Amino acid sequence: MLLAAAGFAGMPTMVKITYSHSTLTPMDIALWRFLIAVPLSWALVHYTRRRAARPRRSDAPVKHMLGMGALLSAAVLTAFFGLERMPASVYVVLFYSYPAMVLLLSLCMGDPIHRHMWLALTMALCGILLTIPDLAGQGAGDGLGVLLALTNAAVVAVYYHLSKRALHGVADLPGASAWLMQGTLLVLLLLIPLRGLQAPAAPLPWLMLLGIATLGTVLPVFAINIGIQRMGAAQASLVTTAEPPMSMIIAMILLGEVVAAQQWLGAALIIGSVILLQLRTQNRLDLSLAHEAG
Repeated sequence: MLLAAAGFAGMPTMVKITYSHSTLTPMDIALWRFLIAVPLSWALVHYTRRRAARPRRSDAPVKHMLGMGALLSAAVLTAFFGLERMPASVYVVLFYSYPAMVLLLSLCMGDPIHRHMWLALTMALCGILLTIPDLAGQGAGDGLGVLLALTNAAVVAVYYHLSKRALHGVADLPGASAWLMQGTLLVLLLLIPLRGLQAPAAPLPWLMLLGIATLGTVLPVFAINIGIQRMGAAQASLVTTAEPPMSMIIAMILLGEVVAAQQWLGAALIIGSVILLQLRTQNRLDLSLAHEAG
């Protein structure tokens, strides 16, 4: 899940570089992202299958993954239209309400939610507020923008639970992830006749699009689907809150952005919440093993 967060964290910097060297719109970037990512994901799947010692038939639930891909396209589209109506910093804060939604859904479904997870969630949300620079002066945007941001968060929260259940016991997680991205692409392709699609004219934007597709799409999607199966939806969603401080550090290194003291404090709170989750999980495993050993 940290690998997924790192992949998503690099996207804002790559998108900023793309904007500064091209005339692409956010929708163009979203379309090229999946137009490049889907063939790459299938190439990776076929490579791993050829390298396997005992190739076997895929057990990926294709129909379920295509449907989940269509659901994921809703997250892409709500993000696109929401960011047009409100500042990105405000949008990020509203979007990162999704770990709380995941925990509430887990609670409604009877999944075990431990008290330290609520503490980790509080630490993470406070950290995210601190890592967003000049949040107070950004304005909240209009009501529709707020609704779109919260809808995006809700779609992602539902996706985490669907992924946990649809992929339970599935061995071919890479293949399932490729079908997921193909489902997203099929929906986005329907928008080309309505909005068109422009291509960058310079090499650098193409390089950034390749990075967005590989590091910001294929890598995180594969990692998330594997991570959710190993950690559960609630804990996995909390770990991905490490994305904002990672994004902050990447922007500082590559774009020279200045990081304020309160942002470092926010990053420390988020990292602390992730450490808290891992320490408590490890302690429960140790106690369980000790009990079984007598």
